Amino acid sequence: MPFVPLKPNALRLGLFIKIEGSWFSHPFSTNSFKIKTAKELQTLQGLTKITLLVDFERSDPEPDQTLDPPEPSILETNKDRTVEEAVVEHDANTSSSSDVGEMVEDPIQRKVAQHEAFQDYQSHLQQVENQFQEVLQESKQSVQDVVAGRPRGLRTAQKIVGNLHDLLDGSDNSRALLNLIGSNETSDEFFFHATNVSSLSMMVGLDLGLSREDNEKLALGAFFHDVGELKYPTETLLRKGVMGQGELNTFLHTHPQYGVEIVEKIPNFPYEAIEVIHQHHERLNGSGQPSGKKDAQISTFAKIVMVVDLYDELCHHPDPGQSLIPSEALSFLYVKCRQTLWYDAIVSLIKQLGVYPPGSLVHLSNQKTGIVTSVNFENRLRPIILVYDEHTSPEEPIVLNLAEEEDSLTIVEAICPGDLAPKIRECLNPRRIISYFPSNTPIESCVKQ
Repeated sequence: MPFVPLKPNALRLGLFIKIEGSWFSHPFSTNSFKIKTAKELQTLQGLTKITLLVDFERSDPEPDQTLDPPEPSILETNKDRTVEEAVVEHDANTSSSSDVGEMVEDPIQRKVAQHEAFQDYQSHLQQVENQFQEVLQESKQSVQDVVAGRPRGLRTAQKIVGNLHDLLDGSDNSRALLNLIGSNETSDEFFFHATNVSSLSMMVGLDLGLSREDNEKLALGAFFHDVGELKYPTETLLRKGVMGQGELNTFLHTHPQYGVEIVEKIPNFPYEAIEVIHQHHERLNGSGQPSGKKDAQISTFAKIVMVVDLYDELCHHPDPGQSLIPSEALSFLYVKCRQTLWYDAIVSLIKQLGVYPPGSLVHLSNQKTGIVTSVNFENRLRPIILVYDEHTSPEEPIVLNLAEEEDSLTIVEAICPGDLAPKIRECLNPRRIISYFPSNTPIESCVKQ
């Protein structure tokens, strides 16, 4: 049954209503929802510059036929998220969502501020995207030169990691880069993976207090960690996702050694980076490849890359059907890998990405679907989300900073792209975030606190 007009005096709890009018003409997070509280009802009755419609089939029966639906509790909507333990303590001493929300008391003005901040973010993201693409192009030449034994390949790679370090010198750049890392729409999977692992390893290194010199050596090892794979024919690499266990073990045993043989031909290649290349498939309990080294025998840099490499592999598996969504990959690392991977590096990665990294598709407690566009570094459990609402104009998308919303509005679960209708999946494509707005506003902070 379609929506039909509704008079304000006919409003009641349990009606599923649609507000026809600008998203900025009312204080609600979306234009369509079920009325659940007396406060929502009172607010709707006071609105003037809107038209109300109702869908009776999606509404609750009259009040005398049922109880008012309870509001979801924080405990119910956040149950069974073990990985959240990794960030709760870190965020405990930062501003609460109520503190942030009080900075802009008027809900409509808060919407305007969030919208403007998101427009600024698009402009900034486009700049970072351009820099990221330049890095990808340079990375190809660098790897080709190193494989060919040309020393300039090392110089190019050192320039790349230096530029990445500069790019990460600021939370806004880190947010933007995380968004780009979360979307793999390139045919150059090898270079995309190398740049992802290098960038994320550098973020973890910064968080763990590494000096710039050490962090660039870490990033260099991360960048070349799989260079030994290039000794294999393309047909073999295309079969990585379907290798049997025996063949896979041989592959994990040999390609780190091949990588070391390649880079050792380059004069002055840092030994710390060579250790990363050789040890990135080792595991703390001795179950890894190629040497079965244990905790104390593995370099700190390699322990970081081990975590980041596995995370990116889980998210971008050679067989797309086996890829995990980011929150699942983080949960796997946090719950299943404590005996094999460095716990501090796992927690640091979660802190950088948030429980729901940029690009994650999520269901909200208000029954809406959205995509995480940015991490709130002050409150990683409450990211910024672009929300899909079929009743909202594409020119006026809904942008929610959960750190500034009511505590009852929460992420219920992360979802796989394949579980969404094609129309919604296309609207929430991570790459569309970059050019969602034709914004010409100056670059500022992507989150106005």
